[in-house]
Amino acid sequence: MNTRLPSLKKAVETARQSHAYRVEGASIRFTEDLVACMKASGLTRTALAGKIGSSPAYVTKILRGDTNFTLDSMVKIANALNCEFSIGLRPLATAVPSKRPSAASYRNMEHLPSPKLNEQAKV
Repeated sequence: MNTRLPSLKKAVETARQSHAYRVEGASIRFTEDLVACMKASGLTRTALAGKIGSSPAYVTKILRGDTNFTLDSMVKIANALNCEFSIGLRPLATAVPSKRPSAASYRNMEHLPSPKLNEQAKV
């Protein structure tokens, strides 16, 4: 067994507890939800930009994960997509994965929440 493996595992666990790691994870989850909602509604980056009063370049920046979201911008995006924005806190020791399916798990569902997603899943 590699003697570096335990120290690597410890370094990974330390990183997972860091503020930066958690912020990046939240940004990724929001962006994944955003992409899934855009696909479900058939909304393009340009159309979303128009609905939130920004430029298509800003939406591209959001989708790349190059922006630090404000609650205002997140709610504005959710409203533009006819979605409800929600956040919550839960203790780390009892953290339970969300019961809402992620964009990746939609492929495994028999009936999807959108006719467009249903058609895409049949392909």
